[in-house]
Amino acid sequence: MVHQKVNVKVVSLKEPCTACIIIDGLIKEILAKIQKEYNNVEVEIIELEHPKQAHLVKGLEVEKFPAILINDEQVTAGSLPSKQQLISMIQTGGA
Repeated sequence: MVHQKVNVKVVSLKEPCTACIIIDGLIKEILAKIQKEYNNVEVEIIELEHPKQAHLVKGLEVEKFPAILINDEQVTAGSLPSKQQLISMIQTGGA
């Protein structure tokens, strides 16, 4: 069980490719389900105008979107983790 507050950021582009739109939507659906189960998971959605703005997001290292950061540590770059993988990452605080 997750006890301390966990910040999850989903970083994507405002005008993504078709594949990114699908992956982004699925990630948001999975995170919405996780938030219902874990009341201390805070989700923040960040949409960048251009990949060059990636440096504005603390912890974002790989400019492949959508990206997921947990407590400012990037855990994915353009991939779709399962719900269980995300829960595991959240429980370990992104480590």
